[in-house]
Amino acid sequence: MKFREVFLVAVLILAGLVVYQIQTGHWNLDFNWGDDFAGFGREYTTEETRTIEAPLPSVIEIVNGHGWVEVRGGDQDTVQLTFKKVVWRRTEEEAKDVAGRLKYTLTTAADKLTLATNRDEFRKKNFETGFILTVPRAMAVHVANAYGVVRVEGVKEATVRNRHGELYASDIQGPCTLETSYEDLEAQKIQGECRITNSHGDVRAVSVAGDLWIETSYAQVRVEDAGQKADIRGSNVAVDARRVAGAVTIDTSYEKVLLSDVGPAAVIGHNMAVTAENVRGDMDVRTSYEAVRATGVQGRFLVDAHNASVSATGIGGSEISVKTSYENVELADFSAEVTVVLRNGNVTLKPLDLKHGMDVRNEYGTIHLAWPAGESARLEARSKGGEVEWGLPEKPDIEQSNGVSLIKAFAGNAGAPLVYLSTTYENIRIEAASRKF
Repeated sequence: MKFREVFLVAVLILAGLVVYQIQTGHWNLDFNWGDDFAGFGREYTTEETRTIEAPLPSVIEIVNGHGWVEVRGGDQDTVQLTFKKVVWRRTEEEAKDVAGRLKYTLTTAADKLTLATNRDEFRKKNFETGFILTVPRAMAVHVANAYGVVRVEGVKEATVRNRHGELYASDIQGPCTLETSYEDLEAQKIQGECRITNSHGDVRAVSVAGDLWIETSYAQVRVEDAGQKADIRGSNVAVDARRVAGAVTIDTSYEKVLLSDVGPAAVIGHNMAVTAENVRGDMDVRTSYEAVRATGVQGRFLVDAHNASVSATGIGGSEISVKTSYENVELADFSAEVTVVLRNGNVTLKPLDLKHGMDVRNEYGTIHLAWPAGESARLEARSKGGEVEWGLPEKPDIEQSNGVSLIKAFAGNAGAPLVYLSTTYENIRIEAASRKF
């Protein structure tokens, strides 16, 4: 590689790093050339406290710039406020002067108490402000913050919009709406519904009693002990959802999806592997290029995929429908109407019984069917360019081989369901379920 090319790559990497640091708030461009640069210099920290007496409105709002916010609910009827300031300047005297002029503002209305700062009065920022509050548990808390950590716990409601920074909410009596980016977000013990928006940051939601909505990207989502439905969306999002009482809807791509002990599940996306166990209802999957594995689905099992293997056992619903290509399909321990459409892969079927119809159509792949003992469903199996191997003790009604290998059996059972198997250029094998293949 030529020096010019190496230099160009280095410049692009450096530019990307600078953009990321600015975007995530790690660097601040509020500076003057020839003066202290981007926060370097002497640091000065100070704080002031105050008690805001009752009566208080039902809502408290905190509007903060670069800094942090912590709000905790307590058994009290007053608001305890600590306002912290961290200032950087060339000298300590300059920092002290800025800290002295940097103030919080308090606005009281009938329905809302608002805390903010006079940050906009300063041409050169280079400081952070923090609000630390203890409020009555019955208050609803609204927070608008940027480039810092926000924590809210033990209050009636929480609405938080944090531009860039970690966000934690816990022990919220009612609903909450949480939003941040580029950092992790965690919500625990939410008694109402919860709406979460993040980007480029992981999300963890534990013990949300109401409906749960999560939207993020390029991250991981973990949901545990959700009391109602969970709706999770975003690109390049890995999902791990466990113990969800209601329905689960997932729309993502390029990452793994794991479901365990959930309600009816719909997983839609592409290039994502899906693994599920103990689904209390239907399971509907649409994906590509990654495996789908399921055990213990109590409802229907529906898969529409491309270039994806599918394996399922213990399907308790009335219908199984699988469409895929270039990978294998394995179904076991089921009693259901079965439809399989496959190309360039093998099909293995091990049903509990044959009390329902079965329609399996394959191209360029084998079909293996384990015939349960005592079953006498009507059978039609045909292979163009391959063979149909009959391994049951009963003699088939029709057995032909003339370019197309064909076997029909139990045709006299007019009221029995039809098991139809078809493939091309590969074999079909039908054997007693007690045998291994």
